[in-house]
Amino acid sequence: MPSSLLGLVLFVICLVPGFTYAAARDVRLPERTSSAFRETTRVVLASLAFDGIVLAVFALIRTAAPGLTPDTGRLVREGWAYVRDDYARLTLWSCALLVAAAGAALAAARLLPRGPGPLSVESSWWLLFGRYPALTGAKCTYVGCELVDGSYLAGVLKHFAHQAEETGDRELALVAPLEYRSHPGTPSRRLTDHQLVSVSARQIKFLTVTYLDHIPQPGQLPGVRPEQGEPTRSMPTGSSRSSTVTGTPSPP
Repeated sequence: MPSSLLGLVLFVICLVPGFTYAAARDVRLPERTSSAFRETTRVVLASLAFDGIVLAVFALIRTAAPGLTPDTGRLVREGWAYVRDDYARLTLWSCALLVAAAGAALAAARLLPRGPGPLSVESSWWLLFGRYPALTGAKCTYVGCELVDGSYLAGVLKHFAHQAEETGDRELALVAPLEYRSHPGTPSRRLTDHQLVSVSARQIKFLTVTYLDHIPQPGQLPGVRPEQGEPTRSMPTGSSRSSTVTGTPSPP
């Protein structure tokens, strides 16, 4: 570990590419809880890889155009004396290399495909909202939520929590067109005055998930018959690529 404040700051800065890679990768894949050692190792190894790539590029630039880059030989020989003499160029190149390493890490996290092996942390929550829509080519996921108090809420999926653990702390966000039924047997109604609603998994009894090839219009809402107020699995015409899957969140 670094023995001085400056060494600690430099150490943390060098870990920025690894943290960027890990954070960007977690956005695309289910979030999982790992030990501190495993997370630290992941960040450190990624940082070493991207820092090494950027330093290799810097070495090529240094060889091709030595006048444009800081004198690394003097930096090693003279240390702080050279830093005081050429601090402006050292600062500029240090920031440029850090940004380049972080940018390379972000690009790699977004562009590199996942390995062929199965994900060990794929929960039903992730399968319903993340993997199955991609497999079916759906452009829209329509979700109906039967809540623990007997009410029913449905809408187009906007966002869902990426936690791998089947807990009641997860949430999903639904956008218009929204349908709501306060009690079983009562007619459902459209929530025209609201654009988005958040639903906690702790309040969900079960889910109905419908994959559509278009965004439904208010008059063609899958999953609810307004005249009956009961959730159904009917599909509007023109949705040949759609399918319906039902999932049950684990109890809190």
